Amino acid sequence: MKSIVNRGVLLSGIALACGLALLGDKDAAAQGQQVLVIQGGTLVDGNGGVPLANSVIVIEGNHITGVGRAGQVQVPAGAKIIDATGKWVTPGLIDAKANWSWMYGEAFLHWGVTSAMVTGARNDQGIAERDAINHGIYPGPRLFQGVTNAKGGGARGQNRDRYVPGGGQRWIYNIDQARALAKSNLAGGADFLGSNDGDGPPEMWAAYAEEAHKAGKGVVFRCLGPQTRAKECVLAGADVMIHTGAIGNVISKNPDVWKDYVGEPSDPYCDMDPAKEKDMIAFLLQHNTAVEPDFMAMDRSMPVNWKRVQQEDRDVFADPNLRAYYPEFAIQDLQDNVQTAEDYMKPDRLSLRACGFKNHAKFVGDLLAAGGHAVVGSDITQSAPGLGVHQEMAVFQEDAHVEPMKILQATTKWVAQHFRIKDIGTVEVGKLADIDIVNADPTKDILAMRQIDTVIKDGKIVDRSYHPWYRGYMFSNDKTSYDSVVVSDPAWVAAMKRTTTPEKAKVLAVVTAPSGGKVEVEEGLGDMRRGPGLGPVPNPTLSPTPGIEILFPHTIIQGAPDTEFTLTGVNFVKRSIVYANGKAVPTTVTGGTKLTFRLTANELAEAGKVHVVVKNPLPMTVGSAIWGDTSNTAHILVPFAFTTAWSHNEY
Repeated sequence: MKSIVNRGVLLSGIALACGLALLGDKDAAAQGQQVLVIQGGTLVDGNGGVPLANSVIVIEGNHITGVGRAGQVQVPAGAKIIDATGKWVTPGLIDAKANWSWMYGEAFLHWGVTSAMVTGARNDQGIAERDAINHGIYPGPRLFQGVTNAKGGGARGQNRDRYVPGGGQRWIYNIDQARALAKSNLAGGADFLGSNDGDGPPEMWAAYAEEAHKAGKGVVFRCLGPQTRAKECVLAGADVMIHTGAIGNVISKNPDVWKDYVGEPSDPYCDMDPAKEKDMIAFLLQHNTAVEPDFMAMDRSMPVNWKRVQQEDRDVFADPNLRAYYPEFAIQDLQDNVQTAEDYMKPDRLSLRACGFKNHAKFVGDLLAAGGHAVVGSDITQSAPGLGVHQEMAVFQEDAHVEPMKILQATTKWVAQHFRIKDIGTVEVGKLADIDIVNADPTKDILAMRQIDTVIKDGKIVDRSYHPWYRGYMFSNDKTSYDSVVVSDPAWVAAMKRTTTPEKAKVLAVVTAPSGGKVEVEEGLGDMRRGPGLGPVPNPTLSPTPGIEILFPHTIIQGAPDTEFTLTGVNFVKRSIVYANGKAVPTTVTGGTKLTFRLTANELAEAGKVHVVVKNPLPMTVGSAIWGDTSNTAHILVPFAFTTAWSHNEY
């Protein structure tokens, strides 16, 4: 992600390389530059060294320009002072695996999580949300995004390409396609590249990773196999392996038992071979690859303090201001995900899962003790936004027995390092000013990171309270689901087609016409007739239910001129009308499966979503009466004009 850096800030940062702030004749405050100084606290800068007592951190604008002990760093005149005496100062926390929905933003900041790696790619929508937060449209952590994650084509290319325009994953079948997808994602604004499986040969993933590395971007692989996992994944170029890279499958005493296992839980670790574990740890150290365990997701209910997790997840929604906008379905989803395992798992399966978790935690603990790296991710919705990062850190400490200093690094410096993002992760001169101030020593107990006094993001003190007016929903499809696809309810369309399209029509009755002839009354389109001169455009007396399958283009930048859009679907008729955000718009039906509509520049002037449906005229056919006269909904994304990179409306 590009950052705008003030030239004077860079120069003063260079001068401070040895910890001395040489600000020249004019102080920054006098020049109109916002200056914030944190002084008196014990600095734990993220590099793993001895904490610095009585520290001073100077922030000019959104960058750190001075770091050192009191008396060694000049405090600019007019600076705003934060007295951190008796407190600890750390980098802002980074979630290494943050799935994303609109309601998460304030909660991340409330818990001191100032950055989030959104490894579940969301195409243009992710880029639009990232840039909106970065421009202060609504509060949230820095979002680092993929565009579309890669999925393998299978050993024989048998995996069908199920990509839909605007979707978050694309299937690749060879090296050329891997390179093309990587380049497309990078051109579309991706902060890193990722995969959703390992179902392709290592050389294909290696080509994908090579393009990322040439562009200076990190590679986050979900190496669950069956063709590529563990060592093959590392050799292909993975910087981070989600779900610990399915390492448990290949370090077991009986690898043949697990060779086809592509599940995410830690069951295979129950059979862990100590010698193979040692070899794998050495291999990871040699290649500088980090693992991301997802204990909260893969091993849910297994950590020793799970009852505490359950209570915390109840308590977090006690704030009425958060509850005012946080959807009830999402709260219930979280509660379902943190149920006690005994309530849904049979004893033999529970025993295997507990054994697997114990060894999974041991592997991560042994890796870090040997000098390797793991990174902390919450993998929402398996945990609460923001809080889930702290819960995962607690598992690192209480179950994997990792020392607190390394856990802090696993949630700050190491995340930035392995995602190849240079301007976050530590408190150092030149870095972005994302900082947490806490009331207890996190190097003694990582749970101290929950005792938050102040959060600073981008050089500004964060309002950690929740607000009923929170507008993070502006790019969402609705407030009642996680739905973020371009065309909602494809399963509804498929079901509707089975009962309303001509090839599926069923004779309901045979009646006598006024002429005396016999007429079959059919379900669905049985009553449709074409009007003269309309060619292929249906003009029925009774309408079928319309359905949308593809919208093109699906993204149009804020401030665009009048634009024509195309809908591909089923059961469009002469008098079909498109409604955009509830308003009828000019519609041209070109066939039973295609129509166009036009939005004016005025209708595209505001960033957000334009929600589109097709309505057919009443009355409906017998078969369509149960489906109604209105289609499913398509959603046009309108990013802010400052959003400079997005995918290219691939069809």
